[in-house]
Amino acid sequence: MSRPLTEAPEMLFTPIDVGPMRLKNRVMMSGHALLYGEHGTISQRHIDYYRERAAGGVALLVTEQQAAHPSGANYLQGCRAYDPRSVPWYEKLATAVHAEGARVLVQLFCGGAQGSGTLYTDDWRPLWAPSPIASTQFHEQPKVMSLDDIEAVIEGFVQSARHAEAGGCDGVEIHAAHSQLLGMFLSPAFNHRTDRYGGSTADRLRIVVEIGEAIRRATGPKFAVGLRLSIEERLPNGAGILEDEFHQQLESFAGSGLFDFYDLSAGGYFAKHISVTPMTSDEPFAFLAPAAARARKVLAGRGRVFVVGRIRDPATARRVIESGAADVVAITRAQIADPEFVRKIQEGREQEINRCVGANVCIRRVAENNHVVCALNPATGREAELGRFAVVAPPGRSKDVVVIGAGPAGLRLAAAASRRGHRVRVIERQSVPGGRLLQLAGLPGRSAWRGAIDNLLRPVDVGTFSLELGVDALKAEASLVAADYRVLAIGAAFDASGYSAYRPERSAIPALAGSRIIGMDQAIDDVLTDPAALGERVLIVDDGYDELAAGLAEWLATRGSAQVTILSPRAWWGESLARTYDIAYVMPRLRKAGVTVLTQHFVERVEPGLACVYELWLPSALRRVEADTVVLSLGRVAREFDGTLTTFDQRIGDCLAPRTIEAVIHEGEMTGRSI
Repeated sequence: MSRPLTEAPEMLFTPIDVGPMRLKNRVMMSGHALLYGEHGTISQRHIDYYRERAAGGVALLVTEQQAAHPSGANYLQGCRAYDPRSVPWYEKLATAVHAEGARVLVQLFCGGAQGSGTLYTDDWRPLWAPSPIASTQFHEQPKVMSLDDIEAVIEGFVQSARHAEAGGCDGVEIHAAHSQLLGMFLSPAFNHRTDRYGGSTADRLRIVVEIGEAIRRATGPKFAVGLRLSIEERLPNGAGILEDEFHQQLESFAGSGLFDFYDLSAGGYFAKHISVTPMTSDEPFAFLAPAAARARKVLAGRGRVFVVGRIRDPATARRVIESGAADVVAITRAQIADPEFVRKIQEGREQEINRCVGANVCIRRVAENNHVVCALNPATGREAELGRFAVVAPPGRSKDVVVIGAGPAGLRLAAAASRRGHRVRVIERQSVPGGRLLQLAGLPGRSAWRGAIDNLLRPVDVGTFSLELGVDALKAEASLVAADYRVLAIGAAFDASGYSAYRPERSAIPALAGSRIIGMDQAIDDVLTDPAALGERVLIVDDGYDELAAGLAEWLATRGSAQVTILSPRAWWGESLARTYDIAYVMPRLRKAGVTVLTQHFVERVEPGLACVYELWLPSALRRVEADTVVLSLGRVAREFDGTLTTFDQRIGDCLAPRTIEAVIHEGEMTGRSI
């Protein structure tokens, strides 16, 4: 559903009451891990982050999960709501968010079996869970909770809710989803108890109901209380919570009269790709909206419905609200990418939104126990320095800046330098801009990367800086001579020699005459022109560039009808895909297409039509892999400018050192601000 940009989307911005809270519109950010905690509480970085989104127009913010009991903490930089030291930080948070006209809820959780009992050096303990079932991610056998343990957890939730109320927050969201502690109690797959907290649906719900009752007794009437629930767990073979079971649970919760809202999600630690869908997902946008609509009928007005699920653009958000599927729509990653997402819709500036592409760099950072950042928004997590409230000093004088290279680093620098008042020209040898993002965007399941290129090019559309394409080095050099400031941002190329730290004694993979060995760059360029360009049998040798290797393999196997083998020296292939949750979609497609994955192997030599490879632990035993082309995805080498001018004021991006997309975009932003 589309509207002229000048017409207000009425339903999306209609105020709504959620229990005792009045929301100014129907857009929220669901609770999501940030890992900005310090000393067990939220930090100033949190407050700056949430304030930025509140100022951007969102009506409701839910904090990242806050442990409600010592047994439940499962993040190294996480927060503990049960700790009284959290209260003054909640006060600062509530003050900052309320000043911008938004509401804030504290999300209370316990990790259950999802974590490690030895995470904190000075607090080793067993994990707690309803039944002795280990997580498929953490593999640690939990202790079965006693009745005293259950009572202690209930009291922890109550104490945590008191702290949230004392800090002036608007309420709490009890996290009972995603296979964490309370979610495991609700699930017949993970709750095998035979006491009053297991068995029937009513008994499995008992701990959540008792938490709700205890919080209601301990807090005032202006304090909102709600639940986060999984509509279905998406476990193999129909195990766990399915929608019929969920409806029974929802009816019981609604009948209790305890909860003001139900924040609906799906999946969990056993199906994370459903909880936070990656770019390669084949789930439709707003894929949980139909189930939310059915849940709303079950509730029949006995609580508000919030829904998540791949809602990243204004049209989808409108459709969810206007269809009546939910009362409030949760837009989270899109507001990580652009804190002013809501305000830009309200003001008819949708075309200015910095669009989220679902790259899940934010999620990957959580898996690495690092602060969450956004690939496309360098200010995420750095709001004090780079956000809307930051003070930016103007340059001493306006300069003529020339940037060679229209990849992510060069384009981001150009936008940042232009905002400071410099006159910026970006010169690119290729006929199209985008650099390495173009390669990614051409691969199966990765077309959303074109949105990232659009984000980077938007300043060109409004004349912020100029872009010149198809310019050779000689002409570029003439422009450089007259510039006040010269920047080189020409990226990197894959090394086609085959040098690897796995074989440091040799400078290249030996190859006989007639063998074909090429780098990943050339391989992608070739197949995007001709899917059969690499022949009928292709070996991709990959050491950590999973996204490119997977995309090329899928393209070759499905569109070029090639027999493809991915070979990796690593213990298992697809680690980065697992951290972004893409692997759950990519691997089935590769297996269905007949792609073979061979790990803990490396290449001894290449001959015409084949590669001789060996297992790392038995290098003397060689095996032959038929291959018309061997594609090397082992490492990248910084490019050099092929003109005669060798002096640049700055090198940035991959031509300084090949790195991740988020790293080079951040570098472009910071360098542009410093000129």
